[in-house]
Amino acid sequence: MDYIFPEYYKKFKCIADRCPDTCCAGWKIMIDDKSLKKYNKYKGDFGNRLANCIDWKEGSFHQYDKRCAFLDENNLCDIYSEAGKEYLCKTCRRYPRHYEEFENIRELSLSLSCPVAANIILKEKELPELITEKREMPLEEYEYFDFLLYTKLLQLREMYFDVLSNKSYALNYKMAFLLATAHDIQTRINKNEIFEIDNLIEKYSGDDFYRKSNIVFSKYCDNYDMGMKARRDVFDNLFLLEVLNDEWTPFLRQCRDNLYSDSADTYIGEKKAFKADYLPNEQEYLNLLHYFVYVYMCGAVYDDDLYTKIRFAIVNVLNIMEIDNAVWKISNRSFDFEMQNKIVYRYSREVEHSDINLKHMEELILNGKEYSYERLLNAILMI
Repeated sequence: MDYIFPEYYKKFKCIADRCPDTCCAGWKIMIDDKSLKKYNKYKGDFGNRLANCIDWKEGSFHQYDKRCAFLDENNLCDIYSEAGKEYLCKTCRRYPRHYEEFENIRELSLSLSCPVAANIILKEKELPELITEKREMPLEEYEYFDFLLYTKLLQLREMYFDVLSNKSYALNYKMAFLLATAHDIQTRINKNEIFEIDNLIEKYSGDDFYRKSNIVFSKYCDNYDMGMKARRDVFDNLFLLEVLNDEWTPFLRQCRDNLYSDSADTYIGEKKAFKADYLPNEQEYLNLLHYFVYVYMCGAVYDDDLYTKIRFAIVNVLNIMEIDNAVWKISNRSFDFEMQNKIVYRYSREVEHSDINLKHMEELILNGKEYSYERLLNAILMI
């Protein structure tokens, strides 16, 4: 079996009680069946505690004040301390490592919701190479798996990473390029013209296509009213999601009030000022875009919906950029990496670590007019 992961994947090391925001609070921790059986057999006083602090029907740890019942006052795990590392459930043992499963392939990543993982991902000076390791495992045969489509998605993703790595292209044009080409390829997928993807990738890969597309994109530039409205409408949908942390909604509301309460000209002026102030750190946004494309794009092999996956990646980066801009403004035009890191992992926790929110985001992108091709191009290319 092939295991694929970005080169920074093995850099992660948990800092336990030194973590600024423990992963053992704020969400339910689900327990795998194998661990539940081990906990059920555990004897003694700690076995009694396990029996009383697990929701056996749901298969999750109880929480007290939104903290795992086994998280002590020093933010250390009592299961680890009392029973040993081998008694950690699969969720706790893996996190923040994330697995996407394909036939005879596992794609591994670090989750942005972990402060340490977010730090690693954001600090990459170049987009990471993907590494493949072969491991001896029994061969899998899925009942249905479109390996041809998966292969084409891999080729397309590699092309996208080449575009993101090209330093001669501006960030917003890179995002527009991903959106436009995914929109184009989705029409081929819908028609089951999978072999046409090879021709499209060849067409997109030349500088000539990029130059021509920039001419088309130019009509969406400098439309401040439309661009501001497009970004605001996308941002407002964050208020429709399930809230994991009680501080999240007031924080979003403060950001919204600071971003969109003035005229479009003022909004653009603040955006240009922030961009000039934080431009040396644009690589962080490229790293984020790489992350979201890497983690989610190939999932299109299961639902044939590449276009939604790419829009999801772009929208997440746009939202983080908007929050960054708001925090910079709220902080008297002060913004640093520590602020960025906190924004990113908090955003990821709210959006990525709720199955309800992921499904809701997918539905919003599929059906909402604010995620249409034209509206998103306005949002991306306004500045």
